[in-house]
Amino acid sequence: MISRKPNDRKVNLDLMNNEFKSNSDKEIFLKWFLSALEKAEVVNKRRHIAICPICDEENFLLLEEKKVIPKYEYRIPNGETNLIVDSSILHLVSVHSLVPDDLVISALGKIYCKSPIS
Repeated sequence: MISRKPNDRKVNLDLMNNEFKSNSDKEIFLKWFLSALEKAEVVNKRRHIAICPICDEENFLLLEEKKVIPKYEYRIPNGETNLIVDSSILHLVSVHSLVPDDLVISALGKIYCKSPIS
């Protein structure tokens, strides 16, 4: 079942292109990011398999755990709007070292704590 609210705005993950400057920056950010996402609402669970457009893998995996990421979305409150972010963002950050949009980082900072990267 798809759960939508009038103030939901989907984040386009195809626009992620910045990379972390170092592995240690990525590790610090990923730890914060995973903890922050635990505070977001999980919505729109789906069963289909998605293919990563970068590595062509049939499943999105978390790098360190080699665990398949279920297909769903996060709803992150951001003032008057909610950001809707696909769970594939976990793969893009952990495997491909891509940095999420500043809007996503800022919204997560509001519900969790300030991001360790600037």
